[in-house]
Amino acid sequence: MDVIQTSSVKIPNSVIVSGIASTETDEELYDFLKQYGSIQRVIPVDFAEPALDKQVVVEYVYGTAMQSLLPSLPHRLDSKTQTDVTYHIRALASVYTPVASKTATQTYLSELKDIAKLTGKDFAAVLREELSVISESVDLDQSEIQDEDMEQNSPDTPGQYGPDNAAQVSPLPSTAPGQHVQLRCSPPPSKEKTHPALKLSDVNPPDIQKVIVEHIVRNEDSALQVHTSLRLRPFSGRFPRSNNEVDYETWRSNVELLLKDTTQSDLYKSRKLLESLLSPAIDIVKHLTPESPLKAYLEILDSAFGTVEDGDDLFAKYLNTMQDNGEKPSAYLQRLQVMLNTTLRRGGVTASDLDRHLLRQFVRGCWDNILIAELQLEQKKQNPPTFAELLLLLRTAEDKRTSKASRMKSHFNIAKPKVSSYYQGIYVQSEDCDPSQPVLDHRSEIQDLKKQIADLQSQLTRITQKDSRKAKSAARPIAPQTAITPTSQRPHHSRDVNNNTGNRPRPWYCFRCGEDGHIKPQCESEPNPSLVAEKRKQLREKQLTWDIENGVSKPDHLN
Repeated sequence: MDVIQTSSVKIPNSVIVSGIASTETDEELYDFLKQYGSIQRVIPVDFAEPALDKQVVVEYVYGTAMQSLLPSLPHRLDSKTQTDVTYHIRALASVYTPVASKTATQTYLSELKDIAKLTGKDFAAVLREELSVISESVDLDQSEIQDEDMEQNSPDTPGQYGPDNAAQVSPLPSTAPGQHVQLRCSPPPSKEKTHPALKLSDVNPPDIQKVIVEHIVRNEDSALQVHTSLRLRPFSGRFPRSNNEVDYETWRSNVELLLKDTTQSDLYKSRKLLESLLSPAIDIVKHLTPESPLKAYLEILDSAFGTVEDGDDLFAKYLNTMQDNGEKPSAYLQRLQVMLNTTLRRGGVTASDLDRHLLRQFVRGCWDNILIAELQLEQKKQNPPTFAELLLLLRTAEDKRTSKASRMKSHFNIAKPKVSSYYQGIYVQSEDCDPSQPVLDHRSEIQDLKKQIADLQSQLTRITQKDSRKAKSAARPIAPQTAITPTSQRPHHSRDVNNNTGNRPRPWYCFRCGEDGHIKPQCESEPNPSLVAEKRKQLREKQLTWDIENGVSKPDHLN
């Protein structure tokens, strides 16, 4: 806006044009503007408002050119030679007036605030006084304009004021003959200007003043509340950290937002930063003074708690990040995004290549090829979607899969298949269930079967031990007789021993996991070879003891 004032531009006679190409194509624009009048000068201008195109101010010699051009503004002019060049023509008054008015208002209010601080008065009271002065000034200007219009529209003759303004002649008194008659004329009234009898309350009622003042004060209070409510999450640097603390990267991101706040002073930002630090993090910056810049604080904290790996190492680590077992694709994508942002801050990648690296590593490290094919991610590498778009696609696909699996399970009532070739089921009925609708509880069914097998196994073991003791006691008194018994009777004894071999100890454990109470075809546990070997050793010792007690000799292949 400074160029408008320094160049003394006639704003009513000027237009502003954006989209200047600084080439021969601009001659088409000037030829179009010359159709409405002579151009005095062309001034390049750079406004404070964000604009990507170059702008110039074109000032006409006479105001009649603007009067002819104004009905068609704003106007868009497309170049005939270059299709990608477009000029936007607007009246300079429509662009400059709002910006200048806003700047003047802000400057005026800031000066009033300074006056209120210096005098110790309330800002609302100072503003109310100024509004009263402004209202009186507006009333005086309006009354003067009305008086000037009345003087210009009325002729300057004695009759303009009516009979009241004419010379007032007193009635002639009755006189005697010979006496002189004196005419007494009253002087004409003075021509002082009279202001209309308008009060300040008529032009600017107190109710309206109250609403304006309350609105301004309320906005000031709300802005103050926004700044005072700003709070950083605490960070201490301890590991493991407590639940109310954040890691250094999260805390650093919040500090970046604080640094970008231009409405706060550096001292306020330093105080907020120190309030968020806990020991031992605050101990390493205690030697800094309050006047130290924020960069000094952050430089020390970055060297103590920031990432020390360079961008190349982080990018290599990023390329070796694969999807974990049981991890959802959406969770894997979020983990990649966090690592890629850290790599970006360390200079390992550029901001323009973030989406491309993210998609390529996801396709490379995700094990769900069906999902990749469904979303056609391989074909999107040339034009990769953003992180938000890709995350939404993955979560939508995961939700569809989960919903479909739930519907299929409820439709088919799929149960876990059994390992054994035959299956016996029992119905477990609770007290709240209807007797006509039994419920199949697979877990309780397996536990009951294991208990029953364990009971049978323990009963069989007790019976086996009892029979072995009986056979031992019966064999001791007969032992001397066997020495004189004829050889012809020994086969009969061997037949009795063979008949007792059914009581010989048998395996009572599972050949797969080594636990008691079930056998290998019904085992669902993990293999445990060490426990199986130990149980097999115990079985051999028991069988050897039983063979010695019952006089059974080992087979030839075991000797």
